[in-house]
Amino acid sequence: MDHDDAAANGNQYLSFAQLMRLDKVGDGAFKSTAKAFSPGGTTAAYGGHVYAQAVWAASQTVRRGFVVSNVTGFFILPGDTTRPFVYHVRTTRDGGRYCTRSVDVFQEPQGGICFTCTCMFKVDEQSDYDCQDPYDLPRRYRSALGDRRPEDWPEAPSVDSPWYWEMQAANNGTNHAFPGLSLRKVDMEPFNQDRGPLERRQLQFYSTTGDMAAVGEEHNLHACAHLYACDRNSLFMIPNHLGAGDGYTQMASLSYTVVLHVTSQELATQVNGKKRWFCQEARISRAGGNRGLHESRIWGEDGRHIATTMQDGLVRIGSPSKWAAKMGSARKAKM
Repeated sequence: MDHDDAAANGNQYLSFAQLMRLDKVGDGAFKSTAKAFSPGGTTAAYGGHVYAQAVWAASQTVRRGFVVSNVTGFFILPGDTTRPFVYHVRTTRDGGRYCTRSVDVFQEPQGGICFTCTCMFKVDEQSDYDCQDPYDLPRRYRSALGDRRPEDWPEAPSVDSPWYWEMQAANNGTNHAFPGLSLRKVDMEPFNQDRGPLERRQLQFYSTTGDMAAVGEEHNLHACAHLYACDRNSLFMIPNHLGAGDGYTQMASLSYTVVLHVTSQELATQVNGKKRWFCQEARISRAGGNRGLHESRIWGEDGRHIATTMQDGLVRIGSPSKWAAKMGSARKAKM
C-alpha cells in the first residue's frame, strides 16, 4: 500500500494535543494547524476532525470551568485535507451554569460553510441521583472479547469495508496511520454471526496519544477526544451489518449529536500520566430511504456510561445482485 504524501493529508501518528492545535486569527476566529486524517488516503477529510476541533475552538471563548456537554453538528460540504479549516465562533448565551456557542467552519480560500454546529458547555455539578443502564459489556460480549485487553486488538482499518480489508491483506496488514488516538477494533463476528442487522454490535476501544498533561487543565481537550473518536468508521457499519459490504455507492455524514453525561474528571483521557481506555458500543437502529442511523454508548474503564451518540448518515446501497458482484466470493463481511 502506498503511504500518503504528508503535503496532502494528515495520515501520520500525531499526539491529540498537536492534532487539535489552533491559531487565533481574529475575534472569535481560529485556524487549524495540523492536516486532517483522510480515510483511504485521498484528500477527503475525516469528519470527526472538524467535529471535535469546532468544539475545541468554541471552548476557547468560554469561561474557565465550563466543559462541553452537548453538541449537534451538520456536515454541509466535504472537507479537504489540503486546506486548513477556519472556525468562526459566535456567542449565543452566557449563563451562570450553562453557556452556548455556535460555530461555522470554512476552508481557505474562503467559500461556503462546510460544517456548522451548536455546542453547550456547563460547569460540573453533583446531584442526589445518578442512574444508568448496568455495565455488562464483558459478560454480554464474552464470545467476542474473551480475555483480551483493549491494546491487544488491531488498529481499526482506515476504511472499514471489504475492499480495504483485501488491500490490507495484500500488503501484510499495512494501515493508514490515524493521528491523535490509539483506536482498536474488536472482531465481533462470534457475537454477530447469528444475529440480524439491528441486533449486531461493534465495539471499539480508544485512548489518546501523546502527553495530555502538557496542555495543563484543559478539560475540554479531553472531552474533544471523545468527539473525535465517535465518528471513526461509523457509517461503514451500516452496509456491513446489512450484508452489503462495499456495495454502497455513496456515503456521507449528515448530522451528529453527542451528549456527554459525566463530570470533567470522568472525561479525562489520562490521569497522572496514565492513559485510560474507553469503549464505544455501537449499533445501527434504522436504515431506509438511502439513510441510516448509527447510535452508540461510550463507556469508561470503571463501567461509567460517559456519552451517548446519534449520527444520521447518507448511505446509498445498490441492488443485492450488485452487492454480490462487488463483494465476490472471497469477501466475507467482518461484523
